[in-house]
Amino acid sequence: MSYAWITEPLEAKGVWGVSWGIDAPWAHPVWSQYAMHLYDLTSEGSNPPVIYLPEATHEVLLCAVNPDTPIVRDVPLNEQKFGHLEPANYGYQFRAVDNQTALDRLQVVVDTIAAQKLNPDTDYRAVWDALFSDAYPLVQNTFANLFSTKETH
Repeated sequence: MSYAWITEPLEAKGVWGVSWGIDAPWAHPVWSQYAMHLYDLTSEGSNPPVIYLPEATHEVLLCAVNPDTPIVRDVPLNEQKFGHLEPANYGYQFRAVDNQTALDRLQVVVDTIAAQKLNPDTDYRAVWDALFSDAYPLVQNTFANLFSTKETH
């Protein structure tokens, strides 16, 4: 059974962000948990962000969670120590009019995963890229790009 929960929006070092924990045991045979992180790129943080998409306002990363350090259900992710598997499954920079609009967009994605209608595994990159067709993809399939005739970013 899938399940997802959100960490209330936080400002750490002046940067607004929110995270979701996602249990999706149906999505992959080895790991079942994922963490999604959304950041405001326009916040006045300690380090200026690297912007790949002109006028990008937000960045999202979805990572599989290391099964050796699982996340605890319903506990805010910023209160836990857990490990991401690397590289991230997906990452995108995109434009949103404000933080709430960006959060609402990603909440739909999380809800769709929890409903088992969107797989967070990297085998579904084409679906994710279509979902974020207005965004700059931060994670790409390098192997597939070697054989592609399509131009990449």
